[in-house]
Amino acid sequence: MTMLIRTDLFPPSERLVRYREAAMDLPVPVLVDVGSARSGDFWAVWGAADLGDVSVASVACRAPYRFRRTPDLIRRSDPEAYRLVLNLRGRGGVTHHGRHAELAAGDLALYETSSPFAGWRGSADSASEWIMVTFPRRLLPMAPGVIEPLIGHRLPGRDGVGALLGTMVHRLGRDIHDYRPADRPGLSRTLLDLLAILLHNQLETPTPESIASRHRTLMIQIRSFIRNRLSDPALSPETIAAAHHISIRQLHRLFQADGTAVAAWIRACRLERCAHDLTDPAQRPRSIREIAARWGFPSGAHFSRSFRAAYGLSPQDYRRQGGAHR
Repeated sequence: MTMLIRTDLFPPSERLVRYREAAMDLPVPVLVDVGSARSGDFWAVWGAADLGDVSVASVACRAPYRFRRTPDLIRRSDPEAYRLVLNLRGRGGVTHHGRHAELAAGDLALYETSSPFAGWRGSADSASEWIMVTFPRRLLPMAPGVIEPLIGHRLPGRDGVGALLGTMVHRLGRDIHDYRPADRPGLSRTLLDLLAILLHNQLETPTPESIASRHRTLMIQIRSFIRNRLSDPALSPETIAAAHHISIRQLHRLFQADGTAVAAWIRACRLERCAHDLTDPAQRPRSIREIAARWGFPSGAHFSRSFRAAYGLSPQDYRRQGGAHR
């Protein structure tokens, strides 16, 4: 991970100030308050790494620690993202959307960056450690209105799908440099699919075979099927429906319930892969036309129009600016 700040590298008198400054310079800035703790007693370390559009941050601190995200800070910087937190050690809590969740080791919580939240970490006699996974809301294959009841609640991370998700988050935070850059987008998609399954499980009604439950599971399978075949020029609503033994009409209804259309979602996924390749140094030898064709855009003119509509830049300008406007 890239080290964003380690307070013991600074003189004792500067440690709190430096950490507060670092917290305000993040893409999701927060105010930090450590109460009566002396600057010299405060220790914290913050590292971060990227998995494409998904970022992973590992944070540890010693001494009580409070944080707040205010409306002013939201106006200052808001990536319109969800944030998944895995509490590894110590205790903590978050208040968000009018709900309060207290987190022990192994617990998970989900919140979003576009509304205020507050929380606390650690205690005077113990250290705390946690991992945060932040990603654009559009990447989670669930409508915001469906997810909202779970925002700010504790999510189980010690058994079932939650334990699988927690283990993956932990390993990514610890071993991220062991994975090849080419593997990282796939890892981030797997992580988000696991999160979607966990959220669906938490939303399920007491009837395990309910129609809603089956539809949610089916949508996760369909989205995974599409992501794994984006380079296939034969990918279409017809082939997707046939592979999942449903009618084309039913496929369209499933996507409409999530507020989108099948073709639009496929196009968005293909554009996302193109955007990644345009800023990937390993793909520099490939022309823009080759990248577009690789991800299902045989027409260069159609690709350029679609890319500009989605990203606000031509593919050439996006590549030249390194995705800075993403």
